[in-house]
Amino acid sequence: MKAPLLGVNAGEIRLDDRSIAIRVRAPDSMRFDPRRLGSLPVIPGPGRSAAPLGTLASIRTTDSRAELYRENQQQLLIMTADVTDRPLGDVMRDVRRILGATPPPPGVRVDLGGQYAGQQEAFRALLLVLGLAAVSVIAVMVVQFESFIEPLVITLAAPVSFVGSLALLLVTGTVLNVSSFMGLILLVGLVVKNGIILLDFTRRRQRADDLPLAQALEEAGRVRLRPILMTTLCTLFGLLPLALGLGSGSELQRPLALAVIGGLALSTPITLFMVPTILVAIRGPDYRPPR
Repeated sequence: MKAPLLGVNAGEIRLDDRSIAIRVRAPDSMRFDPRRLGSLPVIPGPGRSAAPLGTLASIRTTDSRAELYRENQQQLLIMTADVTDRPLGDVMRDVRRILGATPPPPGVRVDLGGQYAGQQEAFRALLLVLGLAAVSVIAVMVVQFESFIEPLVITLAAPVSFVGSLALLLVTGTVLNVSSFMGLILLVGLVVKNGIILLDFTRRRQRADDLPLAQALEEAGRVRLRPILMTTLCTLFGLLPLALGLGSGSELQRPLALAVIGGLALSTPITLFMVPTILVAIRGPDYRPPR
């Protein structure tokens, strides 16, 4: 069967400086016709009579790959699909559910690539950036306040702001993508700004008039409430056109605007109430900083 289908080596010919191999095989009219292939004689073994191939096997045509791919010396089969009218995360959840219900046979490994792999790599890089941003902000506040307690208390408002961002993204049906993740990174700096304004004024009033912590915080909340609200509202209304998707290309950055708006809207009252409460609980209401 090998000779008519694949051919046998019948020598070679010389053409100038090239050597061309000669292979003899059956004509294509027989090789690609299942009925004619069935008439090919097959000799089972020495001393036995030939029998038609059709009496020993069923012959049918099937589709096969036109190209063979390899990666790291392993055979590779690429399956692609387009995502339309559905978020990539929802599609990948369905893909993982189907793969979990029908695991591949032994020796076969399934890797998810394409846009999903690029998205996961981008998220890992953004997580590193988020961590570096938080460490940098805390380091600056440690130098400013000459203490670790105030920076840590202020930074506690950042995780709360993430809750507001994710909640607004969920309400508006916006997926968590690279753009919205960048908004979470921006929140690290925007959220601590309100706490810095509040506690910096508190520290100045304590050192100027030797006030206890609780009294200085009450005065700081009364005096600094207006600038905190003004800066926050200016940021929110400045991002509102982008969040509404107004203007050409704004839909690409809409998730970033929504993440920042949701985070600031929730973190501002949390900063005004939670940060002073936690600081008084740690330091005590009568605490006075060293001069």
